[in-house]
Amino acid sequence: MKSLDSINEVSSKKSLKSICKEKPFIVINTSCGIGKYRFNKIGYDSKQRLIFEYSLINDNNYKDTSSILFKLGKYYYLTAEQLLYAFKFLANL
Repeated sequence: MKSLDSINEVSSKKSLKSICKEKPFIVINTSCGIGKYRFNKIGYDSKQRLIFEYSLINDNNYKDTSSILFKLGKYYYLTAEQLLYAFKFLANL
C-alpha cells in the first residue's frame, strides 16, 4: 500500500505537470541575460527532488539567447519550489 506522502507527491507532480503544459513558456533572468524557455520534462535530481527541465528557445525578442546558450547551455533546471515561486510572481503581475 502506498504511503500518504507518496500519493501526495504523485498528485502534486501531476498538478505541476498540468500547469507546465498549460503554460509551457517562461522567461528567466539568468546570470548571462534574459531568455525564453519552454517546458521540456520532469525528472529527479541526485537527492530525489522533483526537477523541471526547460529548453532555451530561439526568440528574436530576447537578445541574450546566444550568450545564454554559449555560457549556460540549452537547458535550465528548476526545483518545484522555484517553479511555484515563478508562477506566483507571474500571477501577481
